[in-house]
Amino acid sequence: MRITFPSSCMSFFPSSWTHTFQSTDTFLLLLTQPFIAPISIYPNNRMSPATTTVIDNQVVLWDISSKLPSKFWSPNTMKVRAVLNFRGIPFESRFLTYSEFPGMLEQAGVQPWLQVPRYTLPAISYNGNVIMGSDEAVAYLEKAFPHNPSVYPSPEAITDSICIRNAIPAMYYVLDANSGAFVSGIMEDVDRDYFVSKFLDRGLADIPKLLSDPQQILANWALILDFLNNFQGLTSKDVTPEQLARLKSGKYLFGDYCSYADLLYFSLIFWTMTAYSQDKSRTSELITDAWLKDWYRRMAIYGV
Repeated sequence: MRITFPSSCMSFFPSSWTHTFQSTDTFLLLLTQPFIAPISIYPNNRMSPATTTVIDNQVVLWDISSKLPSKFWSPNTMKVRAVLNFRGIPFESRFLTYSEFPGMLEQAGVQPWLQVPRYTLPAISYNGNVIMGSDEAVAYLEKAFPHNPSVYPSPEAITDSICIRNAIPAMYYVLDANSGAFVSGIMEDVDRDYFVSKFLDRGLADIPKLLSDPQQILANWALILDFLNNFQGLTSKDVTPEQLARLKSGKYLFGDYCSYADLLYFSLIFWTMTAYSQDKSRTSELITDAWLKDWYRRMAIYGV
């Protein structure tokens, strides 16, 4: 499907960009039309005291809590966290459990998604608005902070980002079982049963069964190691020959510019690395490719 940006849809890109882009989903629409809900009220009986005050003139990133010292672990919330850090936008993190955040978003007037989950994180609140969803939040931030560095520094950066976003579901298929299994151990106690049942209900993994099978865990890690270090997830139909030619040609995925493509891919590997760090039986590094290792170190400054 060919999508041509009208001038009204290019408001936060340079006016000289008149390129035509191709996509099979709604990603391009999210760049300009994220759903925005006005902040209403945050009743104390639905949230912990640390999360009841909203500061209108500061971005608040609503993230999912864990037992880690840093609290953050989710690849989806990391997308927005990394974008905020990359763009130099000051923000405050506030952490909620799975049982807390649906009520917060509902009370804030956020329109639920039609599919399950109806409410999700990340969400951001800023200037009286609440925006749910990672791509939606990134699109909103591009408009709300036009003078900060963009995650789309060129027209190619948009198509690169679409490429990575379209490839991510297939990557999750490889990464989810082991990653979910070991991340389950860092969930807040109130969330762990829900997290485990979510993976089972969605056909992602039977976490208790997997954790009792060290041979399967080892086989999964071997598959993941090969998958990541050989960039197998970036050789699908979603990646063009021209993009493959640029892959690893510079300091970042597709050249010498960092874009949303890098931040998306970083969030995925961050999630896997977080899980791998919880496997006490590991005997080797997960990232062995020299270029990927340097890239990950370079990107890690945005994952704080």
